[in-house]
Amino acid sequence: MLTADLVRVDFHRGEVRPRYIRADDPDLLALAEALLGIFRDHAGRPYHELDSELEEFLGTGTAFLLHRGLAKLLLDRCEFATDAAVEPEQLRRAVFEEAAAAYRKSGQEAFDRAGILLPLEARFGLAADSLEGALYADLKSEQVLKVFEPSTPEWLLHRYNTALAQAVLLRASAVKIRMTGQTPSHYRALFRKLKFFQLLHRIERTADGGYLIHIDGPLSLFKSSQRYGLQMAGFLPTLLHLDQWTLEASLLWGKRHRAMSFRLSPDDGLLPHGSLQAQWQPGEMSWLPDQFGKLESGWQISAEAGILDLGGQGVLAPDYVFRHVDTGVQVFLEIFGFWRRAALEPRIELLKKHGPRNLILGVAKELYADEMNLANVPAEVYVFRSTPVAREVLALLEKFLQEA
Repeated sequence: MLTADLVRVDFHRGEVRPRYIRADDPDLLALAEALLGIFRDHAGRPYHELDSELEEFLGTGTAFLLHRGLAKLLLDRCEFATDAAVEPEQLRRAVFEEAAAAYRKSGQEAFDRAGILLPLEARFGLAADSLEGALYADLKSEQVLKVFEPSTPEWLLHRYNTALAQAVLLRASAVKIRMTGQTPSHYRALFRKLKFFQLLHRIERTADGGYLIHIDGPLSLFKSSQRYGLQMAGFLPTLLHLDQWTLEASLLWGKRHRAMSFRLSPDDGLLPHGSLQAQWQPGEMSWLPDQFGKLESGWQISAEAGILDLGGQGVLAPDYVFRHVDTGVQVFLEIFGFWRRAALEPRIELLKKHGPRNLILGVAKELYADEMNLANVPAEVYVFRSTPVAREVLALLEKFLQEA
């Protein structure tokens, strides 16, 4: 991700326009290749050496925001770790204990540094220079580049453009996505990613057979906006896998929160990274299929639950569908584990009017309240603590089977 100080945008009549770059620009491709070479050459070397060479290569000032932005994206592809023969914290404690003992013995503030390290050489089986190197090896500047995930120069330049758009969305108060012409599996994959990134959203079917998705932006929340903003930024590449869509965002820009807008579509030429079809799930339900399969019941669980229309007022993309092998009885499971209560209540009202009866509505206990009116929801309401429990879900399924 790009930090706020690295974002390059222009403003035109209340609209924020990122300064996208050409991924086929020869000069930028040469720059990207040079940066990649620096990172490759610093494998196994401490962070401060890499940081020093980048500072010399990149320069400073606003003219070099692009250069530093590219370097930031490459840093995100690095893993640094402590590389020492002995745990630095343990070694520091031993050094301080030896120094304290020497001070008590001599009564003088100054003492022989080499004399302090000498007994530790035998204790840890290391030479003095190795002890010196390990003493603060856990500091960020001393950590070693263990893993660098390489890329092509073209990929890096395309990734930069996407990162600019992601950084702009961190300032969003509301986002609307209109899309049409996708396959059912692509719609389903997109809706699942909305849940995986825990975005507060509402989906409506449009007259052209597509969908309008309303998403709360990071700046619409009273707390946790930074984490939520990263989740929204993480969702954007999913959208880039598709065509025939437009994104419109209302922004609150700068320290004064000026009202601005931002638009994005396939015409902007941003390319995705990652997979569209990866079956990611929020933590509160990621382990349910495995646990349910161990029960050896007469039910089968599937994440391919389809998309259910809610009276033309919205749609429901259940998390799971359960099918009873012998009778064919089908029950859907929809889980609300991360929503704000204020966002959940309109969803509940919609389910009251148009929700299917063969539905289990899972609500996290922290969201549930006695005053929440769930009495007329046609679904079976299931309140869980941190994650749905397979045996409890099975008990509810058996109730549907008896009624059927």
